[in-house]
Order: sequence, then structure tokens, then C-alpha cells
Amino acid sequence: MPLYTLTPQDVLFFRDGRPIATAGGHGARWPEPSLIFDAVHAALHRAFPADSPGQFQPWEHSHRFGRSSNRDLNRDRTQRFGALATAGLFPVLETGEWLFPAPQDVVPSESNELHLLAPLKSEHGDSNLPKPLRFGLGNPCEPSKDELAPWWTRSAFANYLAGRKPASYLLKRHADLFDREWTTGIGIDPETQTQDGERIYSAEYLRLRPEISLGFSATLPTKQNRSREDIKDCIGELFTASRTLIVGGQQRVCTVGAVNHGHTLAGLLPTGASISGNLVKWVLLSPAVFPAIQADTTREITPHPGGWLPNWVAPVDGQILLKAGETARGKTESRDAWRARVRSMPAIRATLVAARIPKPIVLTGWTEALHLKDTDSARECGAKSTHLAVPAGAVYYFEAASETDAKNLAAALNWHGSETNPSTIKNRRSTLMGEKGFGLGVCGTWQFAEVRRPPAQ
Repeated sequence: MPLYTLTPQDVLFFRDGRPIATAGGHGARWPEPSLIFDAVHAALHRAFPADSPGQFQPWEHSHRFGRSSNRDLNRDRTQRFGALATAGLFPVLETGEWLFPAPQDVVPSESNELHLLAPLKSEHGDSNLPKPLRFGLGNPCEPSKDELAPWWTRSAFANYLAGRKPASYLLKRHADLFDREWTTGIGIDPETQTQDGERIYSAEYLRLRPEISLGFSATLPTKQNRSREDIKDCIGELFTASRTLIVGGQQRVCTVGAVNHGHTLAGLLPTGASISGNLVKWVLLSPAVFPAIQADTTREITPHPGGWLPNWVAPVDGQILLKAGETARGKTESRDAWRARVRSMPAIRATLVAARIPKPIVLTGWTEALHLKDTDSARECGAKSTHLAVPAGAVYYFEAASETDAKNLAAALNWHGSETNPSTIKNRRSTLMGEKGFGLGVCGTWQFAEVRRPPAQ
């Protein structure tokens, strides 16, 4: 996947879901992964406008609106750039290192040392943990008011996944990356489109340090001659035509730069540790969305609560519903044959036993839906659906039936699969918006916490 950096020309504004009229413009926060996807998608439409199918670019592959199960084949191919997939945004240091949200099962002690939380076996009856969790997490150190550095380098993650404590210089705080600025302004009357002296507002902006930029990857695999055997990545067409992106609120302009010097995803993103034994933990590098699923007996769909619990985990007993083996569709494989092959594959024999989940992230927004054609007028613009996402840094603990199952589980959860030197993202384990960079994670191993019994009296 091509890699890029984004350098803002001014402050940035990434507002959350709180109304600006009542809560102010809280825009100095790190954006969700969907921001860069939306920015690139909009840039593609600006750079290559088309009012009719005949005006499409010769290198792009257009498609019809609708799902494959009910798509009207008599419609024109009006949908464009549907294969776009992104990952990011991640902070990038002046040295070229990328940073990632810290894993939330690490806690600092009073002596500034880092310690790992670990599942704790209890011999004193049941707990009030939500199903299907079986073990709480034990803290091996005294409680501390010190906060964990929220940004880690790839080297820090490698030490963490290997069970070693990362050095302090590999950890960064918010103040090392950006500052917050408040600005007061005069609002615009929506009817007259003129300044309204009664509409005074204050907004908080994000100003990156001069040596900090934003890193992301983007890919646009496109069929050539409508053949799945001949696919070309056409994302470079955009950044050849334009080296700028408009991101965030208030349409802030950023300069796009290519990441060269032989850097690959495997050299910038953390990769999963070697798995031995039958215990696996999965750490999110980006948020994930697991929606609630309603039962549908006609389609043999069972209900699922979603929320913090992945949709590929059975809510009753924690059994993993993912398949063991290669589930990607082959270039020459028909859709029906691919689906039949995946259904016949055995499931991974593992269960979710513990988790460390921070507070959810609220995902919302507004869309003009300008890229959609031949849709109902009600879909032309409106509020986006609101979702609660599991934040990056969340940790899930699994117990597999064997070491082979543990390795299969890691291969299904690692963003790079089982490859040791990957060039593309294999797994995006968010049920929704995986193509927008949600659901990237890496795996390591874990051990049960040691229980220290008080000395006998």
C-alpha cells in the first residue's frame, strides 16, 4: 500500500459530536480514521469530476449503485472509487517514525516503572463481569496517579508484545506532538449568510508541533479491462494531479508527501509477535465498530449485542466465529465458490476470556452524499448514523484449544495476517468501516497473573 504524510498549513479542527452552540468547538483532538478516507474520497471527485458515465477516467472502474443481491443491472455505472481503502492517521516524528495509541493493559507505578495487567484466576466464586468474560485483570503494582504516555513508537510496541518494558524515550505525550489553541469568532446567519454580532463562539484548534506530521496509507485497486486478474493501484493518479488534501472542519488545507526510502507497512506499523502456547491477546491500533445485530430467522442470523464485544465472538460462551485458513477470495474464484469454500472451513477453536476496554468513542457527523447518484432524495444529505466505537489501545485476551489454533487466531487478527514482511493490510477486524482504517490490530501472548497468598497465621 502506498504511504503518505500529511503536513497542515495551519491549525486543524476535528470537532466531536457535541453541539458547538452548547459545548463550544472542541476541535483539538486526534481524528478518527474515517477522516482521511473521506478527505481522499472527496479529493478524487474534485480532481476527476464527471457529470456522466462517459466522462470517467480511462483507468477507473465504475460500478452500479446498490448491493449485489438487489442491484439493478439496467442502471448506468454511476458509482466511482468504491475500492478506496485507507489506514491512519498516525503521528509521524521528524525521524520518520510513526506513533500509535498505547495499549491499555499497561499501567505506571509510583516509581515510574511500567507494569502489565494480566487475567487473574479466581477461586472465590463467580464475578459480575459481562458475558462471555471469565477473568478480571490483576494489577501487580501499587495504584498510581501517574498517567500512561498515550503515544508509543513501533519499537515500544515490539518490546511490549515480546513481554519487555519499553524505554521511556520511546513513549510520547500529547504535549510532545501538538498544542491546543482557543479562538473567538463571529458566527454567520444561515439565512442572510452575513456576520451576526449576536452569534459569538469560541473554538479549540489543534496545532501540530513543527516537526510532527500525519501518516496514512491509501490504496485504490482498480480492475483493468474489468478483469479481477488484472488489478492496478490507481491512488497515485490522485496525488499526481494534486498534492493537497482538505481535511477536517473549516476546510483546512494540508500538503501530501510520499513516504519513500524503502519504507513499507511492515517497517512502520507494529507487527504481531511470534505465538507460542495457547494464549493470545489482540491490541487495537485503530478504533473498531461492532454494531448490535437483530435476529433474522429467515436468514439464519442470531442476535448479537455488539458494542465492546466483537461480532465475530459468540456472546453466550465467547467462542470465536472466525475461520481457520485463507478466507480471501482468489482472483479466479467465483463469488459463489468462494462463499461455499469459506462456509466449509473449520472455525478457530478459541474463546474470549478477558478484556480491557476504555470508554467508547462517539462517531457521528453530517454528509451531503454528493458522490451518490440515482438515490432517493432523502439520502442526498443528512446526519450520519451515530456509532460507539471501541477505542484504539483496547486489549482482548483469548484462550485457544491448542498452539495451532492460537497461531490461526493470530493470523486472523493481525493486520498483516501470517505474513512476516507484508506490503498490504490483510485483516480489518471492525464490522463496520474497515475500509476506512477501523479495526487494525496486532497480537501477542499473555500469562495469567501470579496470585500472592497472604502468609498463614
